[in-house]
Amino acid sequence: MKKITIISMLIWSFISLAELPSWGMTEDQYKLPSFSSKMNEIGKQADKNNWLLKITAPKDWHNKIRSGLTDSGARDVQVNFKDSLYQSIAISAAVGAKMAKVSPSNGSTTVKKQVIIDKPEIDTDVEAPEFGDLEIKSNSNDLLVDIGEIDIAVPNVRSAPKEAVKPEVKAKVEAKSVAVNNAVSETAKVAQSPVGEKASVEITKEELRKRFARSKRVDKEISYNHITQKDDLFIQDDVVLVKRFVNQGVVLYFWMKEAYNPSVHKLIEKGSGKYQKDTEAVIGAIVDTTDSNANSVKEVTVTNLDFVAIDTNEDDKSDLRIGIARNKRVDTSISASQLKEDDILYVKNQTVLVVRPLTRSQNLYFWLVGDTVINREVERKGDNQFIIR
Repeated sequence: MKKITIISMLIWSFISLAELPSWGMTEDQYKLPSFSSKMNEIGKQADKNNWLLKITAPKDWHNKIRSGLTDSGARDVQVNFKDSLYQSIAISAAVGAKMAKVSPSNGSTTVKKQVIIDKPEIDTDVEAPEFGDLEIKSNSNDLLVDIGEIDIAVPNVRSAPKEAVKPEVKAKVEAKSVAVNNAVSETAKVAQSPVGEKASVEITKEELRKRFARSKRVDKEISYNHITQKDDLFIQDDVVLVKRFVNQGVVLYFWMKEAYNPSVHKLIEKGSGKYQKDTEAVIGAIVDTTDSNANSVKEVTVTNLDFVAIDTNEDDKSDLRIGIARNKRVDTSISASQLKEDDILYVKNQTVLVVRPLTRSQNLYFWLVGDTVINREVERKGDNQFIIR
């Protein structure tokens, strides 16, 4: 009887393996608008039946196929990709890995759940508070400087005149006061001179460096236009220290190139002495008031891309994010009037991703919305790529 049971189980397992489905698609089907819906249906079946989908397709197609099967990451589907030299897709279902089982307390039902444990991000940049150098000066010497020359006499009830300090003591006190005033005035003159101003800035930088940069050497500068919202800013007088976090806990420090001016440099206080660049200042264009030709009229070349840009097509937005922005979130939309020089436009249908370079390794990302009449010269770099000049 036991042998019969084992044989029947093996037969049923072979039958179930033979019944697992497979799909094949051509390049024309891949380009159809309904392709994402088809992938979504296959993904639902795979998730429901705990299948492993073995996929053979061109490497450039993998991201779009994965996005459709997983519903842009909302669904967990087991997939195994293999590159293909042919412009076609072959998908076959296989038995997937077992999921962890989580049983409720009442024991009535068993729920399958795949548990994914992400590696926690550890901030290695832990800063210890600094209290500075405390120095308590004693003024006992100043209080006792002329104690030997003061006459203290018991007043006579019958005598009218009162004199507690000898004239020579008063003269010495006045001379000392004049000397102090002269020293203060000389210090003020030095501070107002160019050399004094430079020394004052260096002193301020040294204080900021010790307090917020953990006494690290700061010898690089960054302009206000290149400061991002993620940077921490520390202000003292008209000096700004910029703290920038990089991957894996690395921190870079810069001095803001311009002298801080609250009416020009829009910052928001975050608390604990930190400031952040205002959102509108990051998106909007900033006019350099030091440019002697800022008020002159320049001839503007107008470029019209002849369509209205939208940010509502989720499929096109997902393709641009995955292919161009390395799957980063893009939450901000701008109009054509807010485009700046060196912005790069990537166009898919009516969806436009704007990439704004900050440094060689950092960019800002926006969606373009509204009319695509651009009051600048636009250089075409490819079928769907443009650069603002």
